[in-house]
Amino acid sequence: LDPAAVGLRQSGSDRSYSGRVTPTRIRLLMLIALVAGVVGWALATLADSVAGRYLPVPLSAAVAVWMLALGLGMWALIVRPRLSGRPETAPLPPLVAARTAALALAASRVGAGVVGFYVGVLLVFVADLPVPAAQSGSLTSGATAVGGLVIVAVALWLEHLCRIKGDDDDERNVDLRGLSGGPAPGGTERTSSR
Repeated sequence: LDPAAVGLRQSGSDRSYSGRVTPTRIRLLMLIALVAGVVGWALATLADSVAGRYLPVPLSAAVAVWMLALGLGMWALIVRPRLSGRPETAPLPPLVAARTAALALAASRVGAGVVGFYVGVLLVFVADLPVPAAQSGSLTSGATAVGGLVIVAVALWLEHLCRIKGDDDDERNVDLRGLSGGPAPGGTERTSSR
């Protein structure tokens, strides 16, 4: 990737693309969850006050979130031996490892948003728990929020697996130099057979 093409080098500044991405911080995930929680609570409250009904929370939302968590977990289990460099497995190509790290970063943020949004909706349902519709909505919202929490946990684990530790690497950095088209540390350059 050309750093200027993706806007990483700004005119008049000394910022440049280093090929490194810092690991996800728990504070960032908590901020995302808090903002999404406020949005979820506001939408559920608005639906309750304006329309006089609860915000619909379909069971398919919980199923979809849990399927995403399962898929992410399966991918983590598949690539774990290849990322750890076990002798009996072929190493993961650098581009696939970089894409896996990007997937982990994105999944942790999406999972935090799901947790926050559905906890916000859950708070509205808990206020009216004796009502059968609120009971159903609270179960679905709770299941979806827990699924989002599982996504966050698996994504953080997958991100940890993608870290490259070397002599000059800081444990707080994830190496994505394989994205630049050149060889990644310990990798080889891809050649075309054309």
